[in-house]
Amino acid sequence: MLSKKILLISSVLALAALLGGCAPDLSPNTYSGGEVGVASRVVKGTVVSIRQVKIAQNSGVGAVGGAVAGGAAGSLIGGTTAVNIVGATGGAVVGGLIGNEVEKEMRKDVGYEYIIQLDNNSTISVTQQQDLQLSLQQRVLVIYGPTTRIVPDNTVSVPSTAPNKATTTKSPTTGTKS
Repeated sequence: MLSKKILLISSVLALAALLGGCAPDLSPNTYSGGEVGVASRVVKGTVVSIRQVKIAQNSGVGAVGGAVAGGAAGSLIGGTTAVNIVGATGGAVVGGLIGNEVEKEMRKDVGYEYIIQLDNNSTISVTQQQDLQLSLQQRVLVIYGPTTRIVPDNTVSVPSTAPNKATTTKSPTTGTKS
C-alpha cells in the first residue's frame, strides 16, 4: 500500500514538472539553438492593425500526466484486482480530462495579432506574445524563419556608394588611352 502512495505522489509531481517545463517560448526575443547562425529573410513594413488575442498552448502533456496520476490514484480503490483495474481505468479517464484542462489554464497567454503592410504593398498577419508591444503606424522588420517575428525597425541608413566610373589611363609605351 505504501508503494502505491509513493507512485501516486511521484506521478503528480512528474505531471507538475512536465506542465511547467514544456511550454514553448513564443517571444520574439527568444531563439532556439537551431536558429542561431541561420540567415533569415527580413522585410520592412508598417503596423496597420493590432488586436489582442489569447494564445492557448496545449501539448497533450497534461492529459497524459493526468491519466497517469488518475490511474495510479484509482488503482488504490478496492481490495481486489478487478476493482483495482476498474478504479485505475476510471481514474485514468478522469485524470486525463482534468490534466488537459489544467494544462490549458496554465498555458493560456496574452498576445497580439499584428497586421503589417509590407513595403512591397502586400499585407501579412503575425501573432506573437506580448513581450514586445508595438504601436500603430510603427515601422517594423518582419523576420521570416521557423518562427516569424516582428521587431521594431531600428535600422540606420547606409550611404550608398556609387560604383566608380571607369578611369582611363595612358599606355606607358604608346601614349594612347587604353
